[in-house]
Amino acid sequence: MFSNVLSRVSSDLLKRMRSYIIFPQVEDLAPVKADFYALGHIPNIIGAIDGTHVAFVPTPRNEQVYRNCKSYHSMNVQMVCLADQYISHVNAKYPGSVHDAYILRNSSIPHVMGQLQRHCVWLIGDSGYPSLSWLLTPVRNGRTRSEERYNEAHGRTRHIIERTFGLLKARFRCLHLTGGSLYYSPKKVYQITVACCMLHNLALRRQVPFLQEDGPDVGLVAAVEPVDSEEEDTEEEEIGNRNNIIMQYFQ
Repeated sequence: MFSNVLSRVSSDLLKRMRSYIIFPQVEDLAPVKADFYALGHIPNIIGAIDGTHVAFVPTPRNEQVYRNCKSYHSMNVQMVCLADQYISHVNAKYPGSVHDAYILRNSSIPHVMGQLQRHCVWLIGDSGYPSLSWLLTPVRNGRTRSEERYNEAHGRTRHIIERTFGLLKARFRCLHLTGGSLYYSPKKVYQITVACCMLHNLALRRQVPFLQEDGPDVGLVAAVEPVDSEEEDTEEEEIGNRNNIIMQYFQ
């Protein structure tokens, strides 16, 4: 009975997804950039991107596909958030074994960011992603003080996506490994995850307070285990924008 109700509610919520999970529009870019600039003083950022695991129990037939690098089964959920932890994009369709960079390439994000390129805006992501004309990543093994300052600012800015994962999973413990694994099909795990993201955004917009109980889980909001995206070397396709930012803002 509960499973049937859950399916109907989550399916109905997904029909309204575009009303609750909204990527910044052109008219919204200025305040979004200003909010991100306040985090780390990197200009023109409109979103932080990363992936995180949502644990679930797959059928034996699909068991190996969903086994991640941490040796449990999960979905690799890729999200983009704003500086106020509002989730502006979510992609929850890929097994935990799939790398962040692959999910990015096969999502709608490249198309959306391509349309915004004339506005000179970027997403910010970790070194598991390639450096693109619209995606700023850290400098690996920064050698100069300017590169070190950029990496420090990058870390302060990008940390907001990890805090967003923490807040989301603290509100909806079913998405966190400490809440146990979800015993549903991949389709239902997708529906549940997206529905939780929608409700997370609704709670932020309506300023619903987060009441965290004192106990062993204190600190979940501040840090939650992200997808380990340091495993694969990714080719840097475009580093000109990053170098220009380093030279202009971090000399």
